[in-house]
Amino acid sequence: MSLVRREVVGGLLAAALSAPALAQGGFPSRTIRIVVPRAAGGGTDVLVRQLAPIVSERLGQTVVIENRTDMATVVGTQLVARAEPDGHTILAADNAFYFNPAIQKQLPYDTLKDFAGVTMLAESPVILMAGPRATTKTLPDLIMAAKRDPGGIAYGSGGIGASTHFAGVLFCLRAGIEMTHVPYRSTGPLMSGLLAGDVGVMFNGPRALLDNEQLIGLATTARDPSLPNVKTFEEQGVPGVDVSSVWGIHVPAATPMPARKRIRDAFAAALNDSSVGPALRNRGVYPIASEPDAHQAATAQMVDQWITISRTVDLNK
Repeated sequence: MSLVRREVVGGLLAAALSAPALAQGGFPSRTIRIVVPRAAGGGTDVLVRQLAPIVSERLGQTVVIENRTDMATVVGTQLVARAEPDGHTILAADNAFYFNPAIQKQLPYDTLKDFAGVTMLAESPVILMAGPRATTKTLPDLIMAAKRDPGGIAYGSGGIGASTHFAGVLFCLRAGIEMTHVPYRSTGPLMSGLLAGDVGVMFNGPRALLDNEQLIGLATTARDPSLPNVKTFEEQGVPGVDVSSVWGIHVPAATPMPARKRIRDAFAAALNDSSVGPALRNRGVYPIASEPDAHQAATAQMVDQWITISRTVDLNK
């Protein structure tokens, strides 16, 4: 999914920022649980924790965040699939949710049938960066080194099925090189691995590069205003590395549309709050806040896209 940088405008923004409506059909009637299938401190966790206080205010209920982690985000996702479809249990998904059908043949849930879309929260480019121990400081140098030593350079990602994993898969494919993939549970441990020299380079979001002056941006999947000096892969002769990080909100499939709409409007209000929206954009995260039906359609499109790619590329490396 390319970086499109859509924002909430017009009637959608007006609806999201209006006074909270009275609960309809008893929703919400108790604490809202947001399940994050990634470790605390990772990109998904940080984003949701920024939004949660305003979501809580808009819904008029306490919001708790529950981290249920594993390498491929299956544990937390399955928990939500089996939850009561009443809107009180929510999945905060990242790219792994949309990619997993292409890389795991026996998921304990059906990504399209067991979930209903609420909103695509936001998206962000993926950055290839080197740490202070790296011997290659530019993209051409990295490609040359990888060609000299196939598989000898390790790249880190935020986990199997993450955008940072698939960006690495596409980069190796498009550049005609072989590197060794080292998956981490989330972006927090990934950063530690890069700084320690456990991996030579990593794929991560703009926030990592903005927060640490020791890191060197080698290439980005899309131009980003927050990193004006980092060129895209295509600008450096490697087209087709067009993965972006996305974050979406999903609920169990039978959740009524009125509840889905209320949840969507609460997140849209949070994304456009003056204390949140500008800070996200400054860190390379761009709000989308799509409507439930549009999000469901986008989910189906991404799942189909990566299943198609998986027929020609091994996405498990």
